[in-house]
Amino acid sequence: MNQLLACGNGLPGPGIPRSISILPILGIILAFAQQSVRQHSSADEINDYYVSADAGVNGDGSQSKPFLLLSQAESASAAGDTIYLVASNRAGLLDGGIALKPRQKLIGTTANGQFLDSAGSRVQITNTSDHLNGVIVQLSDHNEIAGIHFVNMRSYAISASGSDYSGTYIHHSSFSGNATEHIEDERGLVYAISLDATEGDLDGIRIEDSNFRDGHDLGGIRVFHSGNSRGNYHFQRNDFSDLGGRAYFVQSRDSSRVETVILDSSADNIGLGDRNSDSIIPYLMGQSEQIMLIRNYHFKNTKQVGNRSNTGIEAFMFGQPRPDQANWCTACKLTLKILDSVIENSVTDPIQFSNSGRNSVLIYEIRNTKILGGNPQQGGGAISLNLQSVPNSGGSTTLLAENNDIIGSTGFGFAMNNRGGGDFTAIVDFGGGALGSLGNNRFIDNERGEMRVPQTRITAHNNWWDGEVPRIYNSEDELMENSRVEIEPVLRDDPR
Repeated sequence: MNQLLACGNGLPGPGIPRSISILPILGIILAFAQQSVRQHSSADEINDYYVSADAGVNGDGSQSKPFLLLSQAESASAAGDTIYLVASNRAGLLDGGIALKPRQKLIGTTANGQFLDSAGSRVQITNTSDHLNGVIVQLSDHNEIAGIHFVNMRSYAISASGSDYSGTYIHHSSFSGNATEHIEDERGLVYAISLDATEGDLDGIRIEDSNFRDGHDLGGIRVFHSGNSRGNYHFQRNDFSDLGGRAYFVQSRDSSRVETVILDSSADNIGLGDRNSDSIIPYLMGQSEQIMLIRNYHFKNTKQVGNRSNTGIEAFMFGQPRPDQANWCTACKLTLKILDSVIENSVTDPIQFSNSGRNSVLIYEIRNTKILGGNPQQGGGAISLNLQSVPNSGGSTTLLAENNDIIGSTGFGFAMNNRGGGDFTAIVDFGGGALGSLGNNRFIDNERGEMRVPQTRITAHNNWWDGEVPRIYNSEDELMENSRVEIEPVLRDDPR
C-alpha cells in the first residue's frame, strides 16, 4: 500500500504492470480504509441521550428534543452510552423501565445539565408498565446510577439477577414508597435494590450516599448469593428510615462467599408492620461464608416499631428447627466486626448472634461501640450470644468485646445462651483473655444484671461495673456468688 500511495505522478509502482491503471486500485483501497475508520469510530463512539417527562412524542433523544420514554433510550443507546434523565419543570413523573447495557450510565440532571446530588430535587421515576415486569432499572456490568428518586415500587427499583453486575456504582439516589400491589418476599416486602448472584466472581459493587425511606412494605438493599458465586460489596453513607424491611440484608447459600463493608450509615424505625426486620443481618445457609465489617453505624428505633425479634443487628445461621432442611447450615463461616458504632433504643435485643446450624465457625468482634437502651426479648441481653439450637452442634464461636458502653438495657448487659444443651466450644473475651481484649467496657444501669452466662469460663478484666461488684447470673437466672467469670482486675474509676 505504501508503494501505491507513493506514486503521486500516476505511474505504477515497482512490480505493477504499466497496462494496469493505478486509479481504480487506489479508489478501492481508500474506500476500504475509510470504511475501516468509520467502523472503528462507531465502535468506540460514546453517545448521550436525554429523557424527560416534559418531552413531546417526537423527541430524538437529543438535549433539545429528549425522548419521552426510557424504552426509547434503551432501544437507541449502545454499550458505554450515558442516558440523562432531565428533571421535569412541572413535577412530572417518568414512568417505565430500562435494561442497561454494559458500562452505561443513568444520571439525573437539571435542564441545564447540572447533576442532581440534592435529595429534594432528584428526577422522580416509577414503572407501572409491563416492561421488565415492573423493575425500573435492570443492571448489567459497570453501570452507574445517580441523581434519581425511585418512587412507589411494585417491583425492585434496581435489580440484577443471574448476570455479572460487577462494577455497579449507585450513588446520590433516593428510594421511597411501595405500590399497593407489589411483588412480595416471604414477609410481604419488596426491596428497593436486589442483587442476586448464582455464579462467577462479582467485584467492585458500591452503593453510596443514598436514602431509603417511607415504605410500609419496602426494604433497602438485599444481596443474595448462591451456588459457588463470590461477591465483594461496599456500602457507605446510606440512610434508612421508616421501612418495613431491613436496611442491609445479605444472604448466602450453598458454597458462596460474600464480603461486605458497611460504613457511615444510619437507620431509624426499621420494621414497620410489627415485623422482624433486623436493620443489618448477615444470613447464612448451606456451607456459605461471609465476612462483614460494620463501622460508624448509627441505629435507633425512635417509634419502637417491629416485633420482639426485631433487633438492631443480628447474625443468623439458618438451621433447626426451621423448615427447608436442605439449606440448613452444615459448615457455615462468619466473621463479623462491629466498630465505632451506636446502637440505641432497640425494641428488643440490640445486638444478637444466633447459631441454629451445625459445625459453624463464628468470629465476632465489637469494639468502641455504644449500646444504649434496648428491651431484650429473645436472648436477654444488650449483646445476646445464642450458641446453638441443638445439642453438641459442633463448630466454634469467639467473641471479643473492647471499649464498649453497654448502658440502660432492660435485660442483661451480656447474655450467653446454650439453648440446645450439650457441649459447645466458645471463647468470650471482655478483657484479659485469649483473644487479646483490653477490656475498658462500661456496664451501667442494666436492669437484670451485668451478665448471664452458663457455667463456663469467661474473661472480663479491666471493666467498669458502675462502681459496683458486677451481678452475674447463671442460665436459670440465679445470681452466682462464685461464677467462672474472671473479673479482676476491676477498673476503680470510670474510663470515660
